[in-house]
Amino acid sequence: MKQAGSCVVCGGAIFVRQRAIVAPFLARRIWDDAPKPCHLAQCRECGFLFFNPRLEPEEEQRLYGGYRQAEYQKTRQACEPWYTAKFNARISSPRFMEVRRAALAGILKANLAAKNGLRILDFGGDRGQLIQGVVPGAAEFTYDISGVQPLEGVTACRSLDECKAREADLIVCSNVLEHVGFPQTIMSQITAVAAPHTMLFIEVPFESPFGARLMLRRAIQYAVLALLRPRVAWSAAQPGFLYPMHEHINYYAPQSLNALMEKAGWQVTASGMYVLESALGGKALWCMGKLSRPTTMS
Repeated sequence: MKQAGSCVVCGGAIFVRQRAIVAPFLARRIWDDAPKPCHLAQCRECGFLFFNPRLEPEEEQRLYGGYRQAEYQKTRQACEPWYTAKFNARISSPRFMEVRRAALAGILKANLAAKNGLRILDFGGDRGQLIQGVVPGAAEFTYDISGVQPLEGVTACRSLDECKAREADLIVCSNVLEHVGFPQTIMSQITAVAAPHTMLFIEVPFESPFGARLMLRRAIQYAVLALLRPRVAWSAAQPGFLYPMHEHINYYAPQSLNALMEKAGWQVTASGMYVLESALGGKALWCMGKLSRPTTMS
């Protein structure tokens, strides 16, 4: 892990907002160790809220390699008894994806010029399930560090050079940037593989680690953990245990999401928020943009 001395989105000054801990599952999955102390930091300029210190690329690879596959699910259930195989499967269920795909289709229809043979690259897109068929007739590509096989009709890009060679008309980066230690590194990669005409769509959860419902859920989960996994609960019994650093390590607001785009060389052309179905819960924050400066492969 690496301590960030400034905002990892805009470079602004930060302050410690709340003591926290690395969740038992992350600690076991990444280091095969007990939970570590950390804290929630906030940027004074763009308002970005994030756990500090930050996961580094090799740690992210250990966490997300084979994401949600059998070994991942088994390790997670050992630390979180409610994370069953059935629950794991439901997260990426067709119904859940349809809500997101319908929202994306509407946003693209309103903000993307119609073009035959559109080329779409889903950056960090798992198997390509979000973009599959979302724009009729489009060529669909996905790039993901998990190494999973793409869906039928979606072509996997195995390197950034492959991504760049596709000369995508649209790059989609959805539900990725809340997971990464250094979001501007991902944005730099996206900028480097973009063609001059490429449009970019990014989407993240619109959530807060201080929400009342989330705090109640954490308290209930800790009580369940104490009952069913007392050793795991004991390892997490540290100051800040109700603020566990889990897979979502970043919390964006509209201002910080726009700052992320602009800092990486993109001009925001549209932005907004949509509500997921009540059964799924939560909100999503998104923005689209076009390049405001030339790209170079770093």
